[in-house]
Amino acid sequence: MPQFKALVEPPGYHKTANEVIRQLKKALDKAERPPGLELMQKDFGLIIGAPRSTIHDWYHGNLTASIKHFLCAIERLSEHQRAELLSKLCRDCPRLDHPRLMHDPAAVNSLRGMLAQPAGLTFVTSSDDAIRTFLVTALGNSAGQAMPNSSISGMDVHRPDSFVPVPGVVYFRNPNDSSNVAQLIPELWATIEESPTDVILLNAVWTGVPELRGRIIGLATKHHVIVADQLDMARHLRSTVAPPTTIIKATSEPNRRIRVVVEAFGFKR
Repeated sequence: MPQFKALVEPPGYHKTANEVIRQLKKALDKAERPPGLELMQKDFGLIIGAPRSTIHDWYHGNLTASIKHFLCAIERLSEHQRAELLSKLCRDCPRLDHPRLMHDPAAVNSLRGMLAQPAGLTFVTSSDDAIRTFLVTALGNSAGQAMPNSSISGMDVHRPDSFVPVPGVVYFRNPNDSSNVAQLIPELWATIEESPTDVILLNAVWTGVPELRGRIIGLATKHHVIVADQLDMARHLRSTVAPPTTIIKATSEPNRRIRVVVEAFGFKR
């Protein structure tokens, strides 16, 4: 068929790259920042794993063909079909306002207040590894709401196939390979220890490499270090650690809810 500039051939997607990206970023602003604040472009890129040059091109160039083709396919689905498909494609994003936690607003408010402390040691404890991982990830993914200018680093000995990971934290491709994990953690530790970030998340590192425990405690004098690990380990340390210490106990409830109890210096708050 001859090409005429005055004609539109299907699928003929009607929005520019600038319009699509700005609408996406506006939605992310609401999810990642308190009301009235926006993500900086570099933070937008960090969250989605895109370099600054890509974000710049999206704002000022043409819409990438693959994104346009995806949107053209999605818009042919009914609203229910779209929601169903995106639910299958997208991982669960743990946050403090997630329904698994928001059934207890008082506990969530306590967690938000704890998250904003400038330094100290917080233990996230549970007999269930999946619950510990959900909660420490929810804390990390909520830091932008509680502390808009904060930065995060850390290590999580899990593979984030079923949940949205925390930007700035590194995850393990083969978490069940104990020898590989034991080798990688010390190699990564120098980067974590020298990081200028406000919050450091460590999941399954405390028991994974016990010789780092003293250095983890040392970091908590200058950073807020959040350690997710086994329950009995946190009980043992309650009276031995020097930095301000908070213990978060998490247990499972019906309907996949998580019950949280926050203790500071051995006293419930």
